Amino acid sequence: MRLIKAFSLFELILVIFISSIVLISTSMLTKEFLFTQKENEKLAILKLDLNSTKIIIEKKLPEIINKLRYENQILYINENILLKNVTSFSMKKEPKYLNINITLDKKIKQNWEFGL
Repeated sequence: MRLIKAFSLFELILVIFISSIVLISTSMLTKEFLFTQKENEKLAILKLDLNSTKIIIEKKLPEIINKLRYENQILYINENILLKNVTSFSMKKEPKYLNINITLDKKIKQNWEFGL
């Protein structure tokens, strides 16, 4: 009888140990998944902001060329904020096209060419 009780206690301890390992692994995996999802969400929002800026510039060409201004990591149209967290911005105007290099939040870098 004592042997059966000892074996049952051993089984219980083993089940609790294995369950603890599974629970800890699952919680760590869930934490990593949520962190990755948050980072992907931030990156998707940055891409959306950048694409919206590209569309606005494209729609308002050529009169917008002289209205764009980059200052303190903010891109302005006249005095209105167009895009924040711009790490670098350069604009080169040629007779037939406009070339814009833009880096957003040190994560996304794009080169846009617009026909004039």
